[in-house]
Amino acid sequence: MFDQLAAEILSERYATGAALPAERALADIFRVNRHVVREALKRLEQVGLIMTARSGRTEVSDFKREAGLEILAMMAGHARGGDESTRYMISVLEMRALIGADVVRLCALRASDEVRQELLRTAKAMRAAASDDALFDLEVRFWQLLLDGANNIAYRLAFNSLLKGALAMGEVARQWSIAEIKNSDFRKPLSKAIAAGRAQEAEELTKKSMRAPIEALQATQRP
Repeated sequence: MFDQLAAEILSERYATGAALPAERALADIFRVNRHVVREALKRLEQVGLIMTARSGRTEVSDFKREAGLEILAMMAGHARGGDESTRYMISVLEMRALIGADVVRLCALRASDEVRQELLRTAKAMRAAASDDALFDLEVRFWQLLLDGANNIAYRLAFNSLLKGALAMGEVARQWSIAEIKNSDFRKPLSKAIAAGRAQEAEELTKKSMRAPIEALQATQRP
């Protein structure tokens, strides 16, 4: 029930300010008891998709103003394809580029020797990966290490949401990520810059590699 109502709200079947059916009506529609209805509505309110108006009715929120990163993966899952999916992907990549550049800068400044050495080992393993699946898993591991080194909880939580959103996009997001890894020489130059504490170099390498897929996707959009 939560998933279906969230999908209808995110697809804007229900406009901002529109009232959802009453609890009794929702129970009949979904063939569940009212306790289930209340739990689903509670979850929708927690993620910022609905609100209880002064009149007591349940209304659809302006989720683009009220919700947080927790709905990112849901938005990815319900993107309708074509230009909509492309715009969503660009938004995710733009945010990742902004956060990613600062994560690597902080990692170069703050990381322990253990994290620096593990980044070097992971980059080496990425070059020798036997499959794209293995390469993608190592990329996730590489960024987890970068976040360990950066030691910024806000960035880590944002990364978690971005990763869920990317995974929800499926094969398209995975292929863009693999292409980026290969174009960045399997993260080897980045891992070396961080290991040596060269924060500015690491930041610039990240900006360059992360801007490329954004520009490529932008070029595919209709005028």
